[in-house]
Amino acid sequence: MKRFIKFLLVSIIVVTLAFGIFKVKNKYNLDILNNNVNWSISLKGCEGAKSFDFDEDGNLYLAFEDTIRVVNKEGNDELIIKESKFNILDILYHNNVLYIATDNRILEYSIDTKTYKEIVTSIPNNGINKKINLLLNEDKLYFSIGSNTNAGVVNSKSEAFDIATSPWILTGNNYGEGKTGAFSQYSVSTEVGEGVESQKIGNAAVLSYNIKNQEINLFAHGIRNINGWDIDSEGEIKAIIGGMEDIPPRNIKDDKDYIYNLQKDNWYGWPDYSGGDPITSPRFTDSIKQEFLIKNHVDKNPAAPIYQDSDVSSLQGLAIDKDGKCFDKNTVIFGNNKKGFIYALSKEGVARELISLDERSKVEK
Repeated sequence: MKRFIKFLLVSIIVVTLAFGIFKVKNKYNLDILNNNVNWSISLKGCEGAKSFDFDEDGNLYLAFEDTIRVVNKEGNDELIIKESKFNILDILYHNNVLYIATDNRILEYSIDTKTYKEIVTSIPNNGINKKINLLLNEDKLYFSIGSNTNAGVVNSKSEAFDIATSPWILTGNNYGEGKTGAFSQYSVSTEVGEGVESQKIGNAAVLSYNIKNQEINLFAHGIRNINGWDIDSEGEIKAIIGGMEDIPPRNIKDDKDYIYNLQKDNWYGWPDYSGGDPITSPRFTDSIKQEFLIKNHVDKNPAAPIYQDSDVSSLQGLAIDKDGKCFDKNTVIFGNNKKGFIYALSKEGVARELISLDERSKVEK
């Protein structure tokens, strides 16, 4: 019998691979390239959904911008939350509780009492990477905060600068018409040896919230943005990390998207390294060599990725077959929106095409 992959489709398509979920935007034209994969349409009417999760009974929680609905296995749905001030970014279900990332907060919503409380506030997701991703492992709720800038420097007065998670010492390199330095407001220049104050909750980082004692801790940092993640059977986090783009004021050329195995207390290099390589490397330059922003790097050789794509702003959505239900145990499944495929990643780091997406479709979660 063919192994089964279930798609929940409409203007978005939610793809369930027994071990994880994606949502694929737009039409149903999907070509299955692997004989072990099949698909069906099982739910319609979820246009505009921002995120989703399942409970232990198979009920589906669908989050929209200011609304959360639950759809049971019979297809009946119920409105459980509607808050006009919400801007929902992600949700996660655990033990009759919904964790909700909305605007710059994370909320804990009790399904039993129909009440919620703020558990994390003042998240500085005010720039180009506003998405907060949620992930749970035992009693730790992980949440990702992307960088506010592309490569560490703002380009206009209206842009939010990055909040450091480590007490960096700067090189004094300044950029653009405003002569703006790293981790600074527009037109504020920095000097060689100038220090940057760090905050407990900052940008380009993954933090953990302990659901038992409410402690918040830095898990890993130097991570520009996460575009999908999951936990394997050994408790390791695999994540898509977006590369830097060729945009001013600190243009980074020829960067890529990556898949990483995230380790506790590691710094992954942003904004001075990407994919394990220093930004001063010839691979990131055209005719002008890039310079570091930071003098006191916590790691001179940040970890290399387990997979490197051929492009940037391409990879989106990741799930792991942690039980080996459809593929080898701990196989990583991910989407590539520029190439229009969903892939399976082998242990050797080779990506194999599973599903071809219609040119109007894209993976979002």
